[in-house]
Amino acid sequence: VSDMVLGGVVGAASCVATATRDVWDYNRENYMYDRKMRQAQELQVMGFRVRQAELWREDVRDLVDLTEKKMDYYMVVCTLALEFCITMLTEGRLEPGTPTWLLRFYLLTLCSALLYMLLALWLAMHASVVAQGSSARLLTQFVRLPIPTWDELEACRTYGASFEAQGIAEQLRVPFVQPLFEGQISQAPVPPRPTEQRETRLGVPQSVSGYVSHGSAVGVPGGAGSNAAPQEAVDPWKLERSGRDIYELKPSPVADLRHVELVRRAAVYYQSYDAFARVSL
Repeated sequence: VSDMVLGGVVGAASCVATATRDVWDYNRENYMYDRKMRQAQELQVMGFRVRQAELWREDVRDLVDLTEKKMDYYMVVCTLALEFCITMLTEGRLEPGTPTWLLRFYLLTLCSALLYMLLALWLAMHASVVAQGSSARLLTQFVRLPIPTWDELEACRTYGASFEAQGIAEQLRVPFVQPLFEGQISQAPVPPRPTEQRETRLGVPQSVSGYVSHGSAVGVPGGAGSNAAPQEAVDPWKLERSGRDIYELKPSPVADLRHVELVRRAAVYYQSYDAFARVSL
């Protein structure tokens, strides 16, 4: 009887060990698959952010070029008009016997046209130079490409040994049982833990100007998102955070975007010269 009991205990222990190993292997395989998919997603998000920033830089160039190209055309017209006025003043002759009042009116008209063309030429040149300088300043200081930093690239990396830090509940999670408690788990905000620093989603810090600057991973020591408020976990391992706060991927009207507002602020310094150049013409 004792041999039968001992054999039963050994058999049960063997079954438990086999089941535990199978569950462990199953969860580790899922964990590594999820980490691989997350890395691919993060790299794809980085590409989308760069592409969106490139479109914004094109918007800045297009908006500023509206004034810059107009001023170039105005300068051509003003130069031709100046040439006509100078030619009339130097080579133009009225018929002998022309009344004095008509001669004075003729000279006054030519001199006024000459002065207005000079004024329009100066205003157009100033507006073009300021617009070009504003475009260069926006593109070099504010509307920059969000090239990932080393911390962001390192945050996409996952070590296989990190599975050992997940805890017994995650390592031996029984399939088809967690969905019963998934609603309770997903609703609780999970603060970043030291073991999760490499697994959190990339953040989008902003510069002093309010525009997107080079980001670093949320939870990475020294990163801009390390002091951020806790966010909800969006994966079964409670490691990833939602990317809804990524500015480049937020759906918003074009008129409300920051780079458009920056162009509006920059236009204050040259739009008046643009308007008065047209008035002088």
